[in-house]
Amino acid sequence: MSKYEVEALKDLKASKNRVMTNVVRQIEQRTKPKQSKRWQYSMLTVILTVCIGIFIYAQINNGGELSANAVPILDEKIYDMVIQEAIEKNESQDLINSNFQTLIEMDAYYAFAISKGIKFSEAAIAERQRFEREQLERSYKESTIFKDGFSKLNLTLDEYYDKYMKVFSVKLLAQSELMKEYYQKYESSFQIHAHSAVKKEAMDYFIAEYGLQMAYLENKYNVSKFNMATYYKYGTVVAIEEDRFLVVTGALQEEIGRLSNEEMINKHTNGIWFPLHEVQQKITIGQNVNITYSLQEALNQYDFVANLDEIEISE
Repeated sequence: MSKYEVEALKDLKASKNRVMTNVVRQIEQRTKPKQSKRWQYSMLTVILTVCIGIFIYAQINNGGELSANAVPILDEKIYDMVIQEAIEKNESQDLINSNFQTLIEMDAYYAFAISKGIKFSEAAIAERQRFEREQLERSYKESTIFKDGFSKLNLTLDEYYDKYMKVFSVKLLAQSELMKEYYQKYESSFQIHAHSAVKKEAMDYFIAEYGLQMAYLENKYNVSKFNMATYYKYGTVVAIEEDRFLVVTGALQEEIGRLSNEEMINKHTNGIWFPLHEVQQKITIGQNVNITYSLQEALNQYDFVANLDEIEISE
């Protein structure tokens, strides 16, 4: 398996691990006595958000193999099932916004992949389903809380897989193929950068093609952008590599090119790699920048990798 395939699978695994964590957290919260009446509905909302919903299953499961051509986009019945239920159960606005964004993004990955001519063979779909099944079984075995959650919903692992993951596999496959395509171009890309680049391309296409339908659904459910933590970084661009650039606070112009990236980071005890794809026509080495971002991961003691929300470039 090539490096880009490994990284693409790691990205999907990390995404699903976050989903599993959210599900487990929902189970823990809903087992508290004061919330017991709402537990089943809230748990179901989370599962439906992750897995697109049982309505797709009802539409495309005719007893045969799942076909990529049978997957609907922006199906209002699905959004009603997920979002309206959350609204009626007085879930937080952040959760409602997050649910909506999850549905939109998965639709966007699938639609964008189709627009690029990416083909999903029955063999590829079957392989993805097998992979998702193995991951689900592993999570089921390792988490007692997760297993108890299925029991409280009167769902067996087989029922959960057949009704949800089997269908969701096509859109996961679309995301995976887009990620692999990106890693073929930028083999050493950091996971955050690859994911943000693929997501931006998919969403740009989706908004251009389905903007009116999205606006209608946003207005219908009164959703807004999901709130994220905000961080700031001021410093100097000291390196540009492939799909990223490095910003170090306190770096001197005479150090650029003389010190290696590692030496620069260690000397000034800071450094963040940001994605280049949105600003590659604006950024040059030696510029001072002020960046707003919302996600970051540590690489070593002093250096990090992050996304990019906004940037100001000093003249």
